[in-house]
Amino acid sequence: MLKKLVIVGAIGFVAAMVLGGTKLASYIRSEVRSAREAAEDAIPPEKEISRLRNEVKELDKDIMKVVGQVATERVAVKELEEKVKTVADQQTDAKKVLTDRAAAIKAAEEGKGEQQVVWGKRKLNIDAAKNELDVDVRRFAVNQKSLENMEQALAQRTRSRDTLEKQLETLKNQKTELSVSIDAMEADLNALKLQQMESKYQTDDTRLAKIKEDLNKLKTKVNVEREKVKLMPGVRENPTPSASGKSVDDIMSQMNPAKPEGAKSEKKAD
Repeated sequence: MLKKLVIVGAIGFVAAMVLGGTKLASYIRSEVRSAREAAEDAIPPEKEISRLRNEVKELDKDIMKVVGQVATERVAVKELEEKVKTVADQQTDAKKVLTDRAAAIKAAEEGKGEQQVVWGKRKLNIDAAKNELDVDVRRFAVNQKSLENMEQALAQRTRSRDTLEKQLETLKNQKTELSVSIDAMEADLNALKLQQMESKYQTDDTRLAKIKEDLNKLKTKVNVEREKVKLMPGVRENPTPSASGKSVDDIMSQMNPAKPEGAKSEKKAD
């Protein structure tokens, strides 16, 4: 059947390439589909169950692939969370420093006499302090934008991690459900086999079914021969001979059949 399917498939492919959308190509595609369906229908249920079990085992590869993806996303999220926290803390400290420097400049501008800005151990004139503050504020704004981008990336990686974790959980649950379904189907098949074994008529291709089928055929043959025996006496009975070859005396003698010789002797003795 498989060989036939391969041959028909090859013919169908070549014809489809040559004929395109013609009616003949459609017929050939229909034949290929019919051959494929026939091949699938010829697969015994036991082999199909075995194939499905192997397919379920193959799900382990998919599960392990998702496990790797989940692990990667978890590590990435953790590292990104630490980085976001570090930058956020730095920005908080920087904002406080810049706010204090801005307040110091304003205080110097409102003061009298020599207008200098004191930043820790440093003393700067107002213009120099403003210029330095402007540079630091610009740097703070750039870092703040980077922090926002990092937070967005963290949110995306977190969603990706959560999705993969749900996918992993779903795969594991589906594998368990499929295994249970296959076990139930196998149990139903075994119950059906038992019913077939107990029945006079079986529709499977087991040795037991073949024996029962042969036995039924043998019984039919015996019954036919028995009927022949009943019919044979009537078929082989000698036909009544024609009267054209007999004399009148022969014909009339049938009315008084000749008595046995013993009977004649007894009559004389009397």
